[in-house]
Amino acid sequence: MFLLLLAAGVGFEPTAGLNHPARDFESPAFVRSATPPELKIIGMNSMTGFGRGVEESEGWKVSVMMRSLNGKGLDVNVRMPSFMMPVEPKIKDRVREKLRRGSVQVVLDVESKQVLPPVDVDRLVKNAEMLRDLSRRILSLNVSDDTIFELSWKYSEKAVVEIDEELEKTALRAVDTALEELLTSRQREGRALQEDLAGRADRIEELLQRIVEVKDRITERIREKVAERAKRLNLTEEHPLVLNEITFLLEKMDVEEEVTRLRTHLSRFRKLLTEEGDVGKKLEFLAQEMHREINTLGNKIPELSQYVVEIKAEIDRIKQQAANVE
Repeated sequence: MFLLLLAAGVGFEPTAGLNHPARDFESPAFVRSATPPELKIIGMNSMTGFGRGVEESEGWKVSVMMRSLNGKGLDVNVRMPSFMMPVEPKIKDRVREKLRRGSVQVVLDVESKQVLPPVDVDRLVKNAEMLRDLSRRILSLNVSDDTIFELSWKYSEKAVVEIDEELEKTALRAVDTALEELLTSRQREGRALQEDLAGRADRIEELLQRIVEVKDRITERIREKVAERAKRLNLTEEHPLVLNEITFLLEKMDVEEEVTRLRTHLSRFRKLLTEEGDVGKKLEFLAQEMHREINTLGNKIPELSQYVVEIKAEIDRIKQQAANVE
């Protein structure tokens, strides 16, 4: 195979005599043919966001901060005072009801409005007397009053062993406020991601249309070159050797399946951009499939490398952005 071409040293320049693709894309005819219908923005969410909530009751003030980052699944981590641990399951349930993916960190701070002594005074006095008596009279140790007071204070602090209904309700209201602000933040960033991804899909569609146009010219020039070299070898275009050579080359360079699959993936990609719910993983999967198809296409027609490289670059950017989508 390729005997006629190799013998004659045929080379091809796919863009010879063509305008630069960036300028051609501006032509009205091309824009009309390649531009897809406008997308309807619905509800794509980002996995990154921030929210804050502050709620007060008669006896308590509760502040909550939430931050979410990218994650393969949904991971909720809560930081709070130890005595608030019984409320942690309810906080996590509230987050799971609203979010599907992301690494979420919740920080909860509690402030009492009541002026309460930090220690049990009676216990403090008894502890001090016991330590003084033990160290000086029984053990004959020279322990300072400061040390005795410090130890007595440590073991006289009041520990909150349970939370009351008022504090729990205040805390959960603060969580709800922070969660709503977090959702708003994720939705706002999600709209920006949606617009960016839609623009990259449009760019790939433009480049794909350009590939179709240039590909036809390349194959036609190959046919002409083979026929021209065959004529110099006193072979007609209908000669079996010439026909076999042309057929083999055209079959080798046939990328119709790849183009069709790429367009199918793009159509599905645009549809996902208008859907609500967990679409991030699906977008990433489609990006991988598009990369596979354009890779195969580029291997079949190396002369299209300038378009293939640009499409791959757009797909890589899509992968990066899709990794932020819930």
